[in-house]
Amino acid sequence: MDFVPFKPSDALSAVGRWAGSINNQSKAGRVPPCALVAIVATETGGQNIFEIGVPQGPGAGAGLCQITDGVEWSNPDLPTFYGGGRQWGLMDPSSNLYVASRWFLAPAIDECLVLRERLPDAMNRWSPEILFYAFASYNLGFGGVRDALLENDNPDRFTSDSYATRAYASYKQYLAESHAAGAKLG
Repeated sequence: MDFVPFKPSDALSAVGRWAGSINNQSKAGRVPPCALVAIVATETGGQNIFEIGVPQGPGAGAGLCQITDGVEWSNPDLPTFYGGGRQWGLMDPSSNLYVASRWFLAPAIDECLVLRERLPDAMNRWSPEILFYAFASYNLGFGGVRDALLENDNPDRFTSDSYATRAYASYKQYLAESHAAGAKLG
């Protein structure tokens, strides 16, 4: 996995404006920055979806990374997540990015790395890239990914609109842009 910092080609774009927070929170969560930005791009395009009419409450995703699992909705305007002995406000972009990286993406990567040791042929059949499976897990849940692979099926078939394929394509795009921006600076 490539941990190059996210350097957007357009720092003023909906996703690019979050580059500083994405880089900081991916480092704190120990995930590749371009993988975290791929989730933001795939989930929300870098904007608060509640401002465009998506209803708030149980079952809805919260914040830039559309966190749904473990969200406390007692105050619909301030959904929270409990982790690491503290409460995280999911409408705060930095907190949302940290929760997504620390409690969802990092464990998905770790679980998929272990799964690759158990099911290498099944995983190589659909993609050799561990992030493809981590993205599928982010959307579907690790159990869904594992179960699909045990059935010799592509887990992305069970995600929302081929989520893993779309997120992985975004990852590759942001990775290429970030490397190109780094080369220009060097």
